Amino acid sequence: MARQKKNNSVIMVSVIAVVLIAAFFMYKSGVFGSKSQGKVTVYSIFQEEEARKILDKFKAETGIEYDILRLPSGEAVSRVQNEMGKPQADFLMGEPADSHEVLKKAGALEAYVSPNASDIPDNMKDKEGYWTGFYLNPVAIGINEQRWKEKYGTAPYPQSFKELLDPKFKGEIGMSDPATSGTAYTAVASLAQVWGKDEMLKYMAQLLPNMKERPKSGIEPIQKAAKGEYTIGITFLGDQLKIKNQGNPIVSIVPEAAGYEVGGLAIVKNGPNTAAAKKLMDYMLTNEPGTLYSQSAYAVSVKPSVPVPPGGIDIKTTKYNKTYSLWTAAEQRKALQDALKDLK
Repeated sequence: MARQKKNNSVIMVSVIAVVLIAAFFMYKSGVFGSKSQGKVTVYSIFQEEEARKILDKFKAETGIEYDILRLPSGEAVSRVQNEMGKPQADFLMGEPADSHEVLKKAGALEAYVSPNASDIPDNMKDKEGYWTGFYLNPVAIGINEQRWKEKYGTAPYPQSFKELLDPKFKGEIGMSDPATSGTAYTAVASLAQVWGKDEMLKYMAQLLPNMKERPKSGIEPIQKAAKGEYTIGITFLGDQLKIKNQGNPIVSIVPEAAGYEVGGLAIVKNGPNTAAAKKLMDYMLTNEPGTLYSQSAYAVSVKPSVPVPPGGIDIKTTKYNKTYSLWTAAEQRKALQDALKDLK
C-alpha cells in the first residue's frame, strides 16, 4: 500500500511538472497574454537607423523580434513582385504611396484597416487598407550655401525647376534615377501632371547636361551636395532638413510643381508572419513612432496629433503642388519610367 501511494505521488509530481512546463511554453508563446513572440521581416525604405529606432521600441513593447533589409523604393517594388510566389517579407516600411498602389494592383499586398488609422485623412490612405500613410514629404531643391558662394557669389538661389536649366549649373546638380528612386519619380510625375508628359520629358532632356550624376538612392544627391561634390541636390525636403540639422550649410526651396511623397506602410500578402505584421501596423499608427520618425527624418506626420519637430518646416507654408495625385502617378509609373529610360 505504501509503495502504491509512493508511486501515485511520483505520478502526480510528474503530471504537475509536465503541466508547469507546458504552461511555461504556452506563456512564452503568448497564449496566456504574455508579450507576443516570433519575428517580423521588414523591407525598409526609411533610412536604416530611423527604422531601427522604431522597431527597437516595437520589440520592447511586444517581444516580437525583427529582421530588416533597407532598399531603395524601386528595388523594393521589384523585389516584392518577384517574391510573390514565395514572399520573404511581412511588412513594407516607407515608400511613396504610388509604389504601394503598384503593388496593390499586382496583388502583392494584404488589406488591413488598422483601428489606429481613423484620424488619417482619406487622401493619405487606401480606403480598403492595402496601404496607410505615415508621413508627408515634398520634393525640394537643396543647395550647399558655401559652394554656391564660391561659384556664384551673391546670385539669387533658383526658385523654380526651370531655373535649373541655366548652363551655369553644368555638372552642379545631383538627382537620383526615376527608375530606381521614389524621390526622383515623385519629382518627374508631378512635373508631368502640371506640365504634361511631353513637356516633362523635354525638360528632363535639357536638364541632363547639368547633372553630375543620377544615383539609385533618393537621399544621395543631398548627401553629396553637403560634402561639396556638387552644389545642388534634388531630394525630399525631410532629407535636406536632416542633413542641415547635422550642421551642414544647406538651404531648401520647395518650388511650385513640386510633388510630394506620402510615405506609406503596407503588409505583404502571404508573408511569413502576417499576424506580427498587423501588430506592427497598429503600433506604427500610434503617436510614438510618428514622433520618433518626425524628429529623426524631419518629415511631417499624417497624424494631426504629431507636431512638426524642432528644426522642421510646416509644408503648408511652402509652394508644393497640392493638386498632385498619388493615384495618377501610380497609373503612369511604367509609361513615364520607360520614356525616361530613353533619355541619355
